[in-house]
Amino acid sequence: MDRAWATKGSSVVPASLGTALFWARLGWAGLSPFASGTVATALVGIPCAWFLSFLPMPLAMGALALLFFVACYVSSKASVLLGQEDPHEIVIDELVGFLVTMVGLPFTLQSAGVGFLAFRLFDIWKPWPVRRFDQDLHGGLGIVMDDLAAGCYAHAVVWAVLAIWR
Repeated sequence: MDRAWATKGSSVVPASLGTALFWARLGWAGLSPFASGTVATALVGIPCAWFLSFLPMPLAMGALALLFFVACYVSSKASVLLGQEDPHEIVIDELVGFLVTMVGLPFTLQSAGVGFLAFRLFDIWKPWPVRRFDQDLHGGLGIVMDDLAAGCYAHAVVWAVLAIWR
């Protein structure tokens, strides 16, 4: 039995669930009172994408795949703990989506800016099939998959913009 405890409001939860909640929120980024996904993408996603740009592509893709599975797991645990299907304070999915946007592309201020705007646009707009993932999948997989799909659209936009700028 887990003896360490974390608190959430007036309830007490095992520390392992508190840890999942902490990671799902990306620390305190998910607690932003406004636009938590945008705040998390700016504060956590951009620096992580910069770091990822230094890794060889196979390692970057492996890290992204691992993050995807971790994000699904902690998002599932956190959504159960919070009692909501896709709470706004779960923002680790934004990290996955933004990293999908930027992986394999040269990291510059311009590419990060275009990637940030494109990812937020597709994540908020949710064109097909992004909206289908959001509506049809449940739990951690549903929370993360729509952002991954939005990241794929945004990746294509950044790639096209960079090709035009060259």
